[in-house]
Amino acid sequence: MIAATVSWSGAYALPATATPVAISVQVHAGKATVALGPGHAGATSVTFTVTGRRVRFAFPGLPQNVAFEGVVTGARLMGTVRQGSVRGTFSLRRAVSRILPLYGAYRSSAGDGVAIVAPDGLPPLLIELPSGATHGIGAALTVGRRLGDTRGNGAIAVDAKGFTWNGTHYARVALRQREVRVGADAATLTLPPGAGPFPGVVMMHGSGRRTRDEFDVFTMYLALNGVAVLADDKRGLGQSLGRYPGDAASESMFDVLARDAQAEARFLAALRQIDPKRVGLWGDSQAGWTLPLAASREQAVRFAIFNSAPTVTVGETDNWGRLAGQSESPPSGSRASMLAQVRHDGPSGIDAAPTLRKLAIPVLWMYGSDDRNVPTELCVERLESLKAGHDFSWVVLPTAHTPLVLPTGLLSSLPQSSGFDSRFFPDVLDWLRVHTITS
Repeated sequence: MIAATVSWSGAYALPATATPVAISVQVHAGKATVALGPGHAGATSVTFTVTGRRVRFAFPGLPQNVAFEGVVTGARLMGTVRQGSVRGTFSLRRAVSRILPLYGAYRSSAGDGVAIVAPDGLPPLLIELPSGATHGIGAALTVGRRLGDTRGNGAIAVDAKGFTWNGTHYARVALRQREVRVGADAATLTLPPGAGPFPGVVMMHGSGRRTRDEFDVFTMYLALNGVAVLADDKRGLGQSLGRYPGDAASESMFDVLARDAQAEARFLAALRQIDPKRVGLWGDSQAGWTLPLAASREQAVRFAIFNSAPTVTVGETDNWGRLAGQSESPPSGSRASMLAQVRHDGPSGIDAAPTLRKLAIPVLWMYGSDDRNVPTELCVERLESLKAGHDFSWVVLPTAHTPLVLPTGLLSSLPQSSGFDSRFFPDVLDWLRVHTITS
């Protein structure tokens, strides 16, 4: 028999060859609160059925739920997991996960927002919104003053409705999250509270082997402000099926990723909770080439937001990154001298401009003045030449390629970061409101 109140934690892989995703299950009187790992759905109440030593529960998903069936053996619960035709396995043990059930969005009675996330491989973080102030979280739920600290700024005291931190209570925001499959891609759909219809955003990755947790902070901020989000694992990675298209910038790779985004935009626009006239794309970095391609071909896309995304050619961007060190190493010269070298060498490779000219939707670019991956100055010059007849806007903040502040401009200084530039999130929200995408 299984006790009326018991906690399990472990991981599941779906499909069985996928990278395992953390999961916690807290059973209480025939129900269970199930929380999945970073990027995936947060704490959700589900029906938990026990027959002898056999256990069944299903996590909400589209077009099918994610169904778990297992057997209890001693202190272990193991079995199979499936979503439609996709099959995998899970393995849990009797243990309490302190941090996993906390991932999500919260608000104080004064309306201040916070998110607890672990984005893009970083350790657990508490992020104040909209200021973007970021704090590390320790295993005992102690909170740090900076991203890399886990002590020095109080501790999180958990209760049934949320948590208290530094004398303020934050109640969990009742987001509705679903594990979704669209074609080959696996994704998490996050819906704000309420009936909708909501505006919606499909997230598009930058370069490299990236999964949906890359977007956790942006997802929580948008959801807190009434915007639904669909964030996926790149095809062939995480829980997505298909073949990974590789890292090399090529027309075929951009085409594959753009088509995935187009399918997800159509999926989002067709949901009853979504306003099809307010569906857009959010793209990071390399999405500077894939996003315009998707938006120019897909009628479901009505707006776009870029984060540190180039508007120049692949060759100019790569040249700049080599000279500037990509925040991994110090720049090879002054910013002015490096820009002069890139201008001298000229454009080469795939160009974003021809596709950008085709766009008839409002677009926002967020840039950093010390971006060492993308030549911000050249990108802004290109936008100046393209803006006639377009609703193109851009903001340049004193940050690097990431909107997180890097004290030295190098990624090695990330642990000392105070968080996001304080204008990043408010500027995005202001643009959404001006364009009546949010109220």
